[in-house]
Amino acid sequence: MHVSGDHFLGMLPEWFWSPTNQEETVIRMRLIPAIISGLHRCVVALAESGINLIVDHVLQEKGWLEECVGYWDGLDVLFVGVKCPLEIAEQREKERDDRNVGTARYQYERVHAHGLYDVEVDTSTLTVDECVTRITELVKKKPTKAAFRELGKSMQGITAPS
Repeated sequence: MHVSGDHFLGMLPEWFWSPTNQEETVIRMRLIPAIISGLHRCVVALAESGINLIVDHVLQEKGWLEECVGYWDGLDVLFVGVKCPLEIAEQREKERDDRNVGTARYQYERVHAHGLYDVEVDTSTLTVDECVTRITELVKKKPTKAAFRELGKSMQGITAPS
């Protein structure tokens, strides 16, 4: 099952993306963290139900990674870094009609700040099929030292909110 932040945010009403007054802006700023936290909790529920997941998530806020590490403790997580040079990310952003220009630059350093993945793929040098092959080869090997667990150890004392 494919689960993504875009899917969750796509369930919001039209006005959410273009607030017309201060009240809507405040609601928007309050809802985003709650929605992302809900995504993290849904991943747990689905995984604990025995469903294999591909979670497509941009962990642009440090707290989001910390929350995932806390909530997903005990789950079998293969942490994949999907990367490309900033110039290419910005060009792709301009070519899509569903992105705000500037988001790629905002996210670029933030999403990979922790620097630890089980596997990294560079979409500027690899085809989609090559990326998938690298990831599935690692899944088949069933790595014993998972990056997500290592991140959890480095964040000891950080637990998921109750």
